[in-house]
Amino acid sequence: MKFAVIGCQHSHIKMFIDEMIELGHEFAGIYDSSDFFLPKQYCDEYKVKRLENLYDILDSGIDIVGNADRNDKKIDIIEWCEDHNIPVMTDKPIVSNYENLKRLKDIIDRKKIKIGMMLTERFSPPLRTLKQLVEDDVIGELIDFTFLKPHKLNKDLRPAWFFDKNINGGLIIDILIHDVDLMRWYTGAEVAESDARLVKSILAEYPGFFDNATASILMNNGITASLKADWHMPLASASWGDGRIFVTGTKARVEVRSTGDIGLDSNTPLVLLTTHENKTEAIPLVKVEQTLSEDFINYINSSSLPLITVEDIYTSNKTVLNIDKKAKQTVRLL
Repeated sequence: MKFAVIGCQHSHIKMFIDEMIELGHEFAGIYDSSDFFLPKQYCDEYKVKRLENLYDILDSGIDIVGNADRNDKKIDIIEWCEDHNIPVMTDKPIVSNYENLKRLKDIIDRKKIKIGMMLTERFSPPLRTLKQLVEDDVIGELIDFTFLKPHKLNKDLRPAWFFDKNINGGLIIDILIHDVDLMRWYTGAEVAESDARLVKSILAEYPGFFDNATASILMNNGITASLKADWHMPLASASWGDGRIFVTGTKARVEVRSTGDIGLDSNTPLVLLTTHENKTEAIPLVKVEQTLSEDFINYINSSSLPLITVEDIYTSNKTVLNIDKKAKQTVRLL
C-alpha cells in the first residue's frame, strides 16, 4: 500500500511512519502547510516529497493517510479522507471540542471509511502484560488504579497552537485520553463520575495553558482511579517522562513502569507483581504480536475488528471532553 501524512504537527506520527515502512508499505510524502519544523525534518529523514496540496495526495494514488494535524483540525482531514474513500489513522485526540465530536459521530455513523486512532499504549508490552494479568485473574477483583504521567514540556519544540487550550484541548483531553482508554479496556466498564482539576503554575503569556491535571473517576462497576499528568518532568531525564500505573486487586498489587526505572537510568519497562503468597518480583513481559499499524491494515483488508474500535475511539474522546468540561481551574503563577 502507498501512504502519506497529512498534517505533521507532532512526533507521534513517526511511530505510524516507521511501522508502515517496516511492513513494506511505500511512503509517498507529507502535506503540511505550516512552517513547523517537523514536516521538513521528516521529509529529509525519509527522503520523501513535501507535497504542495491535497490534490498531490490523490494524484499519488494514496491508499491510507496518517493524520497528525493540530487537534482542532484533525476532523477536517478525516472528512476529506471520507470524501475520497481513503482510510485514515489519526494521532490522539481526534477532537478537542463537542462540535467536532458530533462531526466524528456523523462520520462513524455513515460507515464510509475505516478510522484508527493512535491509542498506542494498548500495543505497549508492559501495558499488554497488565491486561493479561487482569484477564488471567492474577490480580483478582479490581479495586483501584493510579496513573502517573509527568511529561517534559520542551517548550521551544512545540508549535504555538499547543499552548492554546481552545485548539489543543489541554492535559485532560490531550494526555489523559490514554488513561481513560486503558481504564475502559482493563475494566470493561465506562466512566460514571469524575472530579478533576487543572492548575496553572507557569507561562503567564499563555493564559489558557494549564500545566498540571488531576482527575478522580468512578467506573460504573465501582472501580476507582486517580489520573495525574503534568508538564514538569525534569529535562535531564533520559525519557520523555515517567509513566507509571499502580493497580490494587483482591489478590495482588501491580506496578507498571512503562518508561523503565528512571532512577537507574534504564528505559527497560518493568511490571512488578506482589501477591499474598509471593514478595514483589518483576515478571516477564508479554510479546505483542501486531503493531498498531499492522492491526489497522488488517482491519482495512478484512471484516475483522481492530483492537481499537470506532466505538472505543468515539467513547474515549467523548469521555475526556466530559471530564474536562467539569474540571475546576486554579491559577497560582510561580
